[in-house]
Amino acid sequence: MLTSIIVGITAPASAQGADTLELRIEDMDTAGYPAVTMVVSVPPEMVGKSLSSDDFAVAESGERRPVTATPVPTDGLQVVLLLDASGSMGGRPIVAAKEAAQEFLSEMPEGVEVAVVSFADEPTVLSPFTTDAQQTSLAIAGLRLGKNTALYDGLVAGADLFDGTEGTRRTLVLLSDGGDTASVTTLEEAIVSLLNAEVGFYAVELQSPEYDAEALARLGAATDGIIVAAEDPDGLSNVFVGVASQIVNRYKLEYTSEAFGRTGVEVRAEADGVVAAGSLAVRFPEPPPAAAPIEPVSETAVEVVDVPPSLRSGSVVVLNWLQTPAALGVGIIAVFVALFSLILLTGVTKPKVRIPVQGDDQGRFGQSRGKRLASLTEQATMFAERTVNRGEGRDGPVTRMLENAGVQLRPGEFVVLSLAAALAVMAVTFLLFFGLLALLFGVLTLVVIRWWLGHRTRKRQEAFADQLIDVLQLLSGSIRSGFGLMQAMDTVAQEIPDPAGEEFQRVKVEIQLGRDVNEALLAMAARVGSEDFKWVVDAINIHREVGGDLANILDSVMDTVRDRIAVRRRIRTLSAEGRISGLVLTLLPVILALVMFILNPDYISSLFTTEVGRILVVIGIGLMLIGGLWMRHLTSLKF
Repeated sequence: MLTSIIVGITAPASAQGADTLELRIEDMDTAGYPAVTMVVSVPPEMVGKSLSSDDFAVAESGERRPVTATPVPTDGLQVVLLLDASGSMGGRPIVAAKEAAQEFLSEMPEGVEVAVVSFADEPTVLSPFTTDAQQTSLAIAGLRLGKNTALYDGLVAGADLFDGTEGTRRTLVLLSDGGDTASVTTLEEAIVSLLNAEVGFYAVELQSPEYDAEALARLGAATDGIIVAAEDPDGLSNVFVGVASQIVNRYKLEYTSEAFGRTGVEVRAEADGVVAAGSLAVRFPEPPPAAAPIEPVSETAVEVVDVPPSLRSGSVVVLNWLQTPAALGVGIIAVFVALFSLILLTGVTKPKVRIPVQGDDQGRFGQSRGKRLASLTEQATMFAERTVNRGEGRDGPVTRMLENAGVQLRPGEFVVLSLAAALAVMAVTFLLFFGLLALLFGVLTLVVIRWWLGHRTRKRQEAFADQLIDVLQLLSGSIRSGFGLMQAMDTVAQEIPDPAGEEFQRVKVEIQLGRDVNEALLAMAARVGSEDFKWVVDAINIHREVGGDLANILDSVMDTVRDRIAVRRRIRTLSAEGRISGLVLTLLPVILALVMFILNPDYISSLFTTEVGRILVVIGIGLMLIGGLWMRHLTSLKF
């Protein structure tokens, strides 16, 4: 069923002229589109003029449509007058309120049921529903004041008076000058009562220092009601007469729409020189897509082909390039190239040569093929190595990262292997999903490899830091037993497991090849990222320059390092809660998004299928990254 979306209601008085009154559009129904029905209420100045269809005009985007207008009968109309009787209404306000209520009552036609409810410390039903205007008038005249303002309780009491009989039109008119001060009921519960009773809500707020404009505004917004402000008590009568006119003087307009999409609808009524107008913006269904014109084709241009049975339905299928066999071929070739690159790096760098026997040509063929593949791999590796270390010799950034992580690969081999893995992921993603997603996954593969390298470096440095006390104890003990520094480092290389043993073994080899002891040890400290070990290197260097008992120096450094390690572990313990909180806060939105996508994909798909949704996703990811980096900064303490 087609329904319209009303996106705005405006009174065009400024556009029509100062003498144009407001014609309120109460409701609009497009369920039977193109048949449209709307209900409008005319101002008090047009009451009693017996308006007909000729007195109304409806225009869609400036184009006039024929309209049929019929008065809405008042049969079955029930009205509750809810009057504020708190202490703040004393004096002139309560007198003006009674006069305004009497004026309102005089505007009601015969047969309309009216009830009167007052509220002060608690709500009081002064008169139940009745068509006897005299009884209702006496109830209004007998209104007595209290102290507090039980506004929300009064709303619930007024809504409870409606019996819910089918065919009745229920309306509640409120007069109040203050905010709620004594109700047991909350504002939300009062709103629920009004919505359950399906009442039309009108509120007249007599502005005073105690009135609560925000609460009345929420009531009006929740019930689609009308809020009218009266600046002083003397204006209440005119306001109540206007409200009564809108309740009673309603017309149903019917016309056939010829509009599509978002359309401005204007309604105008004119009788005896009195003009009222109103407008709203409504969204009608979109127009059906126009069929493309078919151009005549000459017989010579027609090519008869053998169409498969599955395509003989007469439909036209248009494929983009990514859906063509050529794109599939490119993807298959990309997968082959990626896998071939991985094989070259992992299994052919040292080919196994089979010794041929007499008359066996397969051995020679296998040896020749292995040499060619190994040569191709070596050339690719050397090219990558020259590229990444260009201008920095053999101490380039990739070399340092691999050494710090303890990865036994040359820089060229690591680069070629990373690119091959990224290419393989891109190729598989291209075959499965097509589009730019393949490029994104390729970049993510390189990011994951870089993250793995950094993670391995951190783990290796943490392992060395945990071994440092044992290393210093072994060095000190070896020197005390009569060993020299080189012999002590050789003992560490043999007795301590990796990574400390591996690093000291490398230092021993570098010194044997002619490198200075201090330079070799400083390079080792840079690889393991240990500030504490730099102190050990400085102590050893000072000993080599000025002499002294190196064992005692190492013991002093060991005590300091032990204290620092204890403080560092205590800091990690105290900051564990913050680090876990940062991890949970970062992963929670992602996990919730995945769960919602699995349980209700239609609900969350708008984040990725609409422009606003994509913007919100980008903003959310950016804020999450900022928050994660900030939490990491707060919990990564250095001393």
